[in-house]
Amino acid sequence: MKKSKVLTMTAILISGSMMIGSKVFAANSSIKIKENPEWTINFLKRQADQNLDDVEAEINKVNKDTSITKFNMASVKGIFEDVVFLGDSITEYLKQGNILDASSVLAMKGEHINQASKHLEEIKNLKPKQIVILYGANDINAYSPEKYKEEYIKLVKSIQKVDPGVKIYLQAPLPVNESVASKKDMRINNDNIKMFSDKVKEVAGETGAQFLSSDGLITSNDLYEPDGIHLKYDFYKNWLFFLSENM
Repeated sequence: MKKSKVLTMTAILISGSMMIGSKVFAANSSIKIKENPEWTINFLKRQADQNLDDVEAEINKVNKDTSITKFNMASVKGIFEDVVFLGDSITEYLKQGNILDASSVLAMKGEHINQASKHLEEIKNLKPKQIVILYGANDINAYSPEKYKEEYIKLVKSIQKVDPGVKIYLQAPLPVNESVASKKDMRINNDNIKMFSDKVKEVAGETGAQFLSSDGLITSNDLYEPDGIHLKYDFYKNWLFFLSENM
C-alpha cells in the first residue's frame, strides 16, 4: 500500500469523524448526539480492520462522476472494445454513425430475431466478453409475443453454445413515438412493445442472460427520426452511457 493511499484514506476517515463531531447529520439520522464519540471510535476501528484497497474501491464507487453530460462519446470504442452488439437497424447505426467499430456491430436493417443466427460464426470468431442484443422493431408486426420469445430463447441458447463464457445482455425493445409510428402500422404501439419487453425479461430469466430495461433511455420525442421508430445520435449517448453503468 502506497503512503499516499494510506494518507488519503486517513484523511477521509478523519474528515468523516470531524463532520460527526461537529454535528453534521442527515435529517433522518438515527444516531443520537450523545452517542457520536462512541459511534465514531467504533467506525474508525471497523475501517482499520479492513483492507484499505477495498475501502478505497468502495469510496471511488460513491464518488464516481455518473453525469451523462461528462460522458465522452469519443471514448466509447475503447469502453466497448470487448462487446458485440446484435440487432436491427437501430443497432446498425452504431457503426453507420461511426460510434463503434464495424466489427463490434452485427446488425442489419430489417433484421428479425429469427435471422440473427447467421451471426453465430462471427461471434465465435470474435470471442467477445459481452454481447448486447436488441431486437423487436421489426418483430412486433411479424410475430406474436410468444413466437418472439420462442425465437429469442433459440438465439440466446445458440450463442451460449458457440461461446459458453460470453455474458449476454438483453435490451428491452425501445418505445416508439406512437403519434407517428402507429400511422404506418397500428401494431407498432407502446402497449405491444411492453408485451414484447415482458417476453424479453422472461427470456433472460429462462436462459441466464441479463435483462436491461429501456425505461428512460428516450428522454424526449425530439430524439426520434421522422418515422417515430428510429433514433438520432443523442439517443445513442443515452444508451451507451446507460450500458457503461449497468454492464
